[in-house]
Amino acid sequence: MKKYLPILFAVILMLTACGQKPVFVVSSNDDNSISVTADRGPKDCMGIGYLTVGENEQIAVDADFNPDGKLALRFMDGVLGSSDFPDEPAAEASISGSDSMTFTAEPGEYTVAVIAQSKLTGNALIYTKPIV
Repeated sequence: MKKYLPILFAVILMLTACGQKPVFVVSSNDDNSISVTADRGPKDCMGIGYLTVGENEQIAVDADFNPDGKLALRFMDGVLGSSDFPDEPAAEASISGSDSMTFTAEPGEYTVAVIAQSKLTGNALIYTKPIV
């Protein structure tokens, strides 16, 4: 029986890991950034965050997801709830895998809808930085 204990223990560990629920979390941070954390986050999950773009600032996105992971970002003018989203966003972008990107936006407050376009595992950070 003693020789089977390590195998039994390994099987129990694998089975308990299989019971974990998928995670997809989007959160606005105090430093004017939005964090996205996913662990087997299902396709079409959505969260919202808020970002303020100042004068001479641009929006940057750094992603570190599984190679086939993909996020859609929809930027809406103002601070909105999900029921107030306009039909057309002010801007849209997609990011996948371990990519980074920057783009300019008019100064102001934005509501950012973050949508998983595939099953996701990893992290992303959406933030502002000076235009150089």
